[in-house]
Amino acid sequence: MIKFSKTIKTIAAIAALAAGLGQFSPAVAAPKTVVTIWSFGNVIRPELVKEYEAANPDISIVVKKSELDPHHNSLITAMLAKNTPDIAAIEVSYSGYFRSYPKYFTDLKTLGANELEKDFLDWRWDQGVADNGAVIGIPTDVGGAAIAYRTDLFKAAGMPTDPEKVSALWPTWDKYIAVGQAYKAKTKKSFLDSSGTVFAAILNQGTQKYYDRNGGLVYSSNAQVKTAFNGASKALAAGIGSNISQFTSDWNVGMNKGTFATIIAPAWMMDYIKQQAPKTKGKWNIASLPGGGGNIGGSQLAIPASAKNPKEAMAFMKWYLSPQMQLRVFKDYGLFPSTKSLYDDASVKNYVDPFFSNAPVGAIYTKGALALKPIFEGRKQRQIDNIFGQALSRIALKKQTAAAAWQQALAEIKKTVG
Repeated sequence: MIKFSKTIKTIAAIAALAAGLGQFSPAVAAPKTVVTIWSFGNVIRPELVKEYEAANPDISIVVKKSELDPHHNSLITAMLAKNTPDIAAIEVSYSGYFRSYPKYFTDLKTLGANELEKDFLDWRWDQGVADNGAVIGIPTDVGGAAIAYRTDLFKAAGMPTDPEKVSALWPTWDKYIAVGQAYKAKTKKSFLDSSGTVFAAILNQGTQKYYDRNGGLVYSSNAQVKTAFNGASKALAAGIGSNISQFTSDWNVGMNKGTFATIIAPAWMMDYIKQQAPKTKGKWNIASLPGGGGNIGGSQLAIPASAKNPKEAMAFMKWYLSPQMQLRVFKDYGLFPSTKSLYDDASVKNYVDPFFSNAPVGAIYTKGALALKPIFEGRKQRQIDNIFGQALSRIALKKQTAAAAWQQALAEIKKTVG
């Protein structure tokens, strides 16, 4: 009887203990808010995404990265279907198109964008303002351009390697092409990675491209367009380029092997060179762009109207595009800040890049950014870009003369754009 009583007490004690343990079962973690981002290139740095997630444990960020044109085409389709990401990166050449359709975007003024405007370059901020005045994008960087060149290849060719002396070789694009011809004659190697890149470089040195400030088409009457086309045609005829398409595996191989000696390099190009040719550290330097400064590329971050988490998206954008973070991105990856408050910062102005032979890239790109004049980006600019690009390809393949390719390009633009 005593044994039975002890057994009952033991069972009761175990049951009580089990019940008590049940009261302290681990709590189920609250689900994270998933912020989706569609991007291209190196606009969104994965390392910084992880840092943001660590500081904001209730947020998970999922980034989908595509090539430039497929990314924007997918974004257009998603907007029509109202099945968009929370944040979308928009490249400058597409900004004119999207500014015409503000209804597909969240007006960022409703999420506090007004307080950010003072930090940014005026002309870069304006590229994210829609036709109706809504702010649909905040600029990530400035694509001020220069020439990246291989000092080892220049030295082997008996050319100067000091940036000032190199810059003095090509005050104009004609001089640059002539230097390229001399380099090729001596080395039997290509001087430039792709001659077609000359078109965008010259085009962006003007104050107008395909549209005037009122949105009127001027591609056939603007002398800068013809000047750019002629410059690229001359480079193609001179044979100074390898004609390897940029951002391809062959381009990466060529960069490592020294297949070409120069690259027209917007600030963001420096990061591509570092990523794809890390063993060439110390073999590069930076010289001035022929004909003065220019801007190539750049992007904005936008929040589509059908975003599921606009407040969380804006919180990330404010952090990611703050002057402090842009300074870090510039130092670590070379993307030049769009926040003008940093241009007087000694850590920017005096910054030298060890990868590029300690070139004073801060001073070079600061000077270029401040000298730039805004160019109006029209609604079908990217479409026109592609038509001129196809014309230059026909010249490169010797399928057409420059004159015939120009006339065909004008006819195609007239038919498809207006």
